[in-house]
Amino acid sequence: TQHVRNCGPQVFLISRKGGSLLTINNFIYRSNLKFFGKSNNILYWECVQNRSVKCRSRLKTIGDDLYVTNDVHNHMGDLKRIEAAKEAGMLVRKRLSSLTAADKMHAAWKMD
Repeated sequence: TQHVRNCGPQVFLISRKGGSLLTINNFIYRSNLKFFGKSNNILYWECVQNRSVKCRSRLKTIGDDLYVTNDVHNHMGDLKRIEAAKEAGMLVRKRLSSLTAADKMHAAWKMD
C-alpha cells in the first residue's frame, strides 16, 4: 500500500449527473461517499472501469491522506475524458477532507 500524507487539493471531474469523480495519474475513480471509521472520514474509491472491464484498481482516503491499495489497471488511462472535462470546465480542485455526501448526486456514480 502506498501512502501519501496530506496530499493537498486533488482534481475532481464533475460527472454528467453532478457527482465528484477523483482523478489520479490520468485514471478516474468513483466513491459512493459513504463515510466510515470512528471519525467518519474514511472513503473507499474504485476505478470507474470496474464494471466495464473489471478493473480492480482501488484507493482509500482518510481525511486528506491517500492510500493506494491497488494501482494495477487493466486498461489505458482516461486522459481523453479528463481533457474533455477540462475543456468543458468540469474539473475542480478541492481537498479530500472537504467532500460530503452532497458531492454525490442521485445516481452520479453509474457510468455508461
